[in-house]
Amino acid sequence: MRFLRFAFLALVASTALRADRAAELARIHVEAIGGAKRIAALKSIRATGHVATGKGQVRFTLLAARPANLRLETELGGRTLVQGTDGEEPPWEFDTGKWPPQYRPMNEASARTFLADSEFDDPLVAAAERGYTLDYAGEMTVDGRKLLRVLVTRKFAETFSVLLDDETFFIVMRVEHRESAGGRRVQLVTHYDDFRPVEGVLLPHSITLAVDGKATQQTKITRIEPNPEISVGTFSRPKVTAPAVAAPPPTERRL
Repeated sequence: MRFLRFAFLALVASTALRADRAAELARIHVEAIGGAKRIAALKSIRATGHVATGKGQVRFTLLAARPANLRLETELGGRTLVQGTDGEEPPWEFDTGKWPPQYRPMNEASARTFLADSEFDDPLVAAAERGYTLDYAGEMTVDGRKLLRVLVTRKFAETFSVLLDDETFFIVMRVEHRESAGGRRVQLVTHYDDFRPVEGVLLPHSITLAVDGKATQQTKITRIEPNPEISVGTFSRPKVTAPAVAAPPPTERRL
């Protein structure tokens, strides 16, 4: 039965090699997009642009900050939908087209997606410290372009892949499976392009999302402001209190 032990050791060695290769790619990626010091110095951003879908185009303003604070405002038809999370309380939203104002929690599916997208850094930045496990999953060619695949697992539950360009080592694709609003499991492929420097850190300014192989939306970022001033409570759900009710006037006592 000793051959089983050798087979087990070979499997362990193979796993270790994949992890080492993934860690090496993560280090190269961090340097390629600007280096650890520049990444750490970029603590927040304000981005503006538009999202094109099959139903039209909407403008947006996004505020994001470390580690997982996100506020997104989308405008359409004179109405603004505000969504946010401070990384602690459940994600919330507010539709300016509804009155009186209600800062309501998101439904479960929307909240799960919003939280998954709220992390400031990509998964290859300080992966181990943030609870990510990386494994090298080989090479693949997409549209004649050689890509390196890294399998990312978080807390032994959430698993997805990021694909790095073999020449630039930028993350150009992310492949994952999520549950749709109707409860159906779908494949999401996010394509990243048009990388530009923001305080020395290269960030994508064009993002295309495909669901089960069909492109559903394209995001074009026109401007990213580094380290903007952010007011306290920007990401937290506003606390709306009922107006105080005045006490009734005292009644006169007649003798």
